[in-house]
Amino acid sequence: MWVTGDVVAGMSLGLALAGAPGPVQAVLLAEAVRGGIPRGLRALAGAAVTFGLLLVSLALGLSMAPPTGAILRILQVVGGAFLLWLAVEGFRYGHAMDRPSPERRALPPAARGVLAVLLNPGAWLFLGAVASPLFAAASQRAGTENALVVAVALMFGLAIGDGGVVLLGGLGLRRAGERITRWVRRALAILLAGLGAWLVINGLIP
Repeated sequence: MWVTGDVVAGMSLGLALAGAPGPVQAVLLAEAVRGGIPRGLRALAGAAVTFGLLLVSLALGLSMAPPTGAILRILQVVGGAFLLWLAVEGFRYGHAMDRPSPERRALPPAARGVLAVLLNPGAWLFLGAVASPLFAAASQRAGTENALVVAVALMFGLAIGDGGVVLLGGLGLRRAGERITRWVRRALAILLAGLGAWLVINGLIP
């Protein structure tokens, strides 16, 4: 049997996490603007499955400490470089949203979602500093089943929030007209570049 308060806390935490702008949300929004809701949902699926597996592993008892030192710096540099690559790609194809040939050569949206999670230092910090203690406390109160339900609730809240980001990009921004959409894609590329540069600088400077 699970504890209702733990479930509500997990869902609320997921909604709050999705509402905090970060690299994952920027990637989802960029993908939805680039290829509409289907492309955005594929990126969301990659991110959600990856993060969900990590959450379930924690709920089942996997111990995880927040990354620190050299590991954190490497993660920041690699993750920042990935965002910079996405930004450059966004600028390259900003003038040709519907051309099929670049899409065939590009990294699939689901893979982008996966990497957006795995190379995001903030995600690992959240898992180690927030999710792990939350699941441990839930397990102590009502067993592993309770921790798993809390993990599912967190994933559900996160999916609602990130789904809203995809809808915003696929329904709202993409239908605003080709000219506006082009400028939005450039702005998103700048945002990704800024996030990437910030991560790289923080990883390289002690």
